[in-house]
Amino acid sequence: MRLRQIGLITLPLLLSACADMPDTTTTRHQMDDLRDSDQDGVINQRDVCLDTLRGAQVDEHGCASWQIFEKLDVLSVYFNFDDDHIRMDQSDSFDELLAIMNDNHEAKVILVGDTSPEGTDAYNDALAKRRTGVIKEALVLNGIAPERISEQRYSQITSLTQFLKVRKRRTIAVITKPEMTVKPAWTIFSSEQTQ
Repeated sequence: MRLRQIGLITLPLLLSACADMPDTTTTRHQMDDLRDSDQDGVINQRDVCLDTLRGAQVDEHGCASWQIFEKLDVLSVYFNFDDDHIRMDQSDSFDELLAIMNDNHEAKVILVGDTSPEGTDAYNDALAKRRTGVIKEALVLNGIAPERISEQRYSQITSLTQFLKVRKRRTIAVITKPEMTVKPAWTIFSSEQTQ
């Protein structure tokens, strides 16, 4: 009973101590930059990389994650019937190929020789080989290292030749070059985009 009386006496004392509310006003001015100028989810105060590309995956400092991927450029150089000399009207295509190879020292090219369907398979295979050889030789003469150039013919079944739907008098140049790009941020649509 005595314990109960002590409890009843001390309870109002404890409650009166809680009655005083702390002063929540502050004299400190807001100095933190809470904006997110590049809209990457990291406030400017903590953002080390203030110009992140929209939609990029970022770390806790607001910097994008980068990845290397192989970019493909495809050009065609056309030939006359039963001929393996680069036509004069195709010099722009060849010059473009040469410029891409010169501008990107890590770029490689796969030359896929093609022919029209006339003639025997053996003859067309040899003609396709001569056509890729002419372009390779011209590239090497213009300073492109031979190890950056590989050759295929329409008759070889590869990841490139299997998509040749129409036979034409041409050599297709498939240029691969490594490029840096930001990793895209995850969205609710990400799984649909990868399928």
